[in-house]
Amino acid sequence: MKLTAVRNNNMNRHRIPLLVVLFSLSIIFSARSQEKTEQEAPESGTSVKLSQEVMNPTTLAWQLQLEEFAIFKTEGQDGFAQNFRLRGIIPMKEGFLVKVPQLIRVIAFLNTAPDGRTGLGDVTLNQFFILSKKDWGQFGAGWNIQIPTRTDDQLGSPQWSLGPAFTVTFTNLGKWQMYWIWENFFSISGNGKYGSSAYAVLQPNVFYTWPNGIYAGIEPEWQIDYKTGKVAIPMDFRVGYIWSGKLKYNAYIEPEVMAFRSDGYSRNSANFGVRLGFRWYLPM
Repeated sequence: MKLTAVRNNNMNRHRIPLLVVLFSLSIIFSARSQEKTEQEAPESGTSVKLSQEVMNPTTLAWQLQLEEFAIFKTEGQDGFAQNFRLRGIIPMKEGFLVKVPQLIRVIAFLNTAPDGRTGLGDVTLNQFFILSKKDWGQFGAGWNIQIPTRTDDQLGSPQWSLGPAFTVTFTNLGKWQMYWIWENFFSISGNGKYGSSAYAVLQPNVFYTWPNGIYAGIEPEWQIDYKTGKVAIPMDFRVGYIWSGKLKYNAYIEPEVMAFRSDGYSRNSANFGVRLGFRWYLPM
C-alpha cells in the first residue's frame, strides 16, 4: 500500500508540468499546420530581415509569448522542476508622459519545485523607452517591478523589487544580430524580515539568421548579486524557425546548462534544462 501511494504521489507531482510541456508542443505543431493550409500565399514567407525584426526586443509589435523551461537537474535536489512563462508585450508609438516609442511587458509564471509543489511565481512588469534609433541599431532604457505573487516560498520571492533596465540592439551586422539587456532588481519591502536584495540580470543575445527563417544563437540570463559578488552564468543554444502568414510566428528549442555558479548562490539552482517556446507577433 505504501509503494502504491508513493507512485500515485509521484504521478501527481509530474502531471501538471508534463501537461504544460505537451501544451507547448501542441501549440507549436498546430500553428505550423494551420499556416500550411492558408490560401494567402503572397503574404506568407520569411527572410533575414523579417526574422531579425521578429527577434529584435525593441520592435514595436503586439506579442504573446509562451515558454516552457523543463528542468531535469537541480543543484542539491532530486526531482523534475519547471517554469512556464507567459509574457505579453504592448507597443506604444508615443507614451502619455514620455513622448517616445515604448514597450510594456507583463510576465507571469507557473512554476514547479523539484519536490512537486506547483503554483504561481512572481509577476514582473517592465517598460522600455526607445530613446535612440540609429543606422547601427537602437538604445532603450526603462524600469522593472517584481510583484511577489508566488503561492509558495519555493516558487518565488516574498519581496517587492524595483530597478532600472537598459537595452542596446545592433542590427547592421548582415545576417548576424546582437543585443544586450541589463535589468536590475532592488528589494523595496520586507528588508527587515528577509534582508535586502540587490541583483542584476545581464542577457547577451547573439543570433545568425538564414533566409529560410531558421536561426541559431544564444540567449542566456547571467545573474550577479551586488551585495555578495556571487554569480550564476548559464549557457544555452537556441535553434528556431520564424515564418509569416496572417501573423508572424517564432518557435524554438533551447537546451541550457549551468556553466558556472558561485558557491552558495541560490537564486538560480537549475543545472540542466530545455526550453520550448512559441511566440505570436502582430505589427502595429
